[in-house]
Amino acid sequence: MLYVDSIKALSKVLNSLSKTFGKSFTETRLKPKFQAMLNVPDEQYDTLIQSGQSALTKAIVPVFVSGVLSCYNTEDDRKQLATFLQDTIATLAVNHASMDSIQLAFAELHHNPTYHELLLTVLWNGVVDTSARVRIVTANMFTLLSKNIHEGLVSSRIVPALITLAGDEEIMVRIATVPAFGAIIESTTQKETLDRVYLQLQHFLDDPQYKDELSMLVEIIRIFGVVGPNTEPKFRDEFILPRLAAIAHTNNNTSSRNRQSEVAMGLFEAYSALSCCFISEVQIRDAMLPGLRCLRQDLETLSPGHEVVVSSMIKDLESKISGRERRSWIYS
Repeated sequence: MLYVDSIKALSKVLNSLSKTFGKSFTETRLKPKFQAMLNVPDEQYDTLIQSGQSALTKAIVPVFVSGVLSCYNTEDDRKQLATFLQDTIATLAVNHASMDSIQLAFAELHHNPTYHELLLTVLWNGVVDTSARVRIVTANMFTLLSKNIHEGLVSSRIVPALITLAGDEEIMVRIATVPAFGAIIESTTQKETLDRVYLQLQHFLDDPQYKDELSMLVEIIRIFGVVGPNTEPKFRDEFILPRLAAIAHTNNNTSSRNRQSEVAMGLFEAYSALSCCFISEVQIRDAMLPGLRCLRQDLETLSPGHEVVVSSMIKDLESKISGRERRSWIYS
């Protein structure tokens, strides 16, 4: 666990120290100390990193990045920073190590728009990396960068990179792009950008090659539940709700009990999140209720406890419709 407040405080102290004593002090004293701590002996490389015992997986990484490497902003300083970030991502990724340290380092730099272009350049190098593990991690990192960034950069840099990864030869890389697409849906209002994201999600759902990819389907359902309450109502009503209903209907006829169970539980979480949204009577009747009734049918045998909750949700929605109809009749 990395303690964010402590990291911020220590980074601020080191940043002030670097600026007080000058660049020469930073280059000859501070950087060598951190580099020595981050160095991993060749004979211990795999075991230390994979076990999480290396400094590369610790708070020292975000402290070094935000407190020392980003203290000065010359071309050479930015090059050193970019190289360190890129090398650390690759090292942690190929060794299947925790990415918490580098994610926190990215998050700290992300607060400063000055570094947005640099961070995107680092991630683009990850997009074209030969290692599938690096490309997966890169897709995950885009989820962080897709928020609180200029929409022009989302359109011109992030979406093209994600679409490239969405066409990757490795299915796990493609799946890893789904949360980042979801983050864009939550954070941007540009119609052209959103349309490109919608088309990519539609492709994931409709392309026959993904028909048997359970992991992809479950991840899309999960993201629908995450972004549904925060996205524009038009997308929720015209895409998310009808798609969830179709998935629930198909799941009724699934022969694999394991697949049926995973999809049903994903749908349960998504519908639970969406139930707090204002949904029109038409969408409740045409999409929400049909999907929930299909889900209830699955849960009757898969998880009776969850079936009770879904039945309650259905009852509440039916009451809303009947209540609106009565009010309409009274005032007509």
